[in-house]
Amino acid sequence: MTSNAAFALRAIFSKRAMEANDETKISAASLFGVVTGLAFAALLPITLFVEGPKLMPAWTAALETDTAQHLLFLTGVAGLFHYLNNEVMYLALDKVHPVTLAVGNTLKRVFILVASVIVFQTKLSLLSTIGASIAIPGTLVYSLTKNYYDAKAKEKKE
Repeated sequence: MTSNAAFALRAIFSKRAMEANDETKISAASLFGVVTGLAFAALLPITLFVEGPKLMPAWTAALETDTAQHLLFLTGVAGLFHYLNNEVMYLALDKVHPVTLAVGNTLKRVFILVASVIVFQTKLSLLSTIGASIAIPGTLVYSLTKNYYDAKAKEKKE
């Protein structure tokens, strides 16, 4: 829940920065670079403090089942895909309303949840089931409501 709230706030403030006046307007790609750099700088000390002592034991345990080269490759690929996912999100944010993007993000999470249940036969907790049961119809209601009011606004203009 906190992740969804943080995602929505990031989208809202980023959209404001992209829609600012000509002097302060920033492109979606540039804004993503700035936000990524600031987030990295802000979170690196906290991450090293909280997770640092666990890093070497976890790395040593991982090396018992895989090579360092393969683990570094997988880490790099995961990081690249995460970066690209967020880069595309900023490009989408440049084209849609932040609430639409937040709803899409929630739907994406539900899709991943359902896909993992089907593909990996993961057991769903009661909380996950309740969350998916709220998110799926909520997304539908949001889409229908947005389309209704967009059509009304278009009629009003004509």
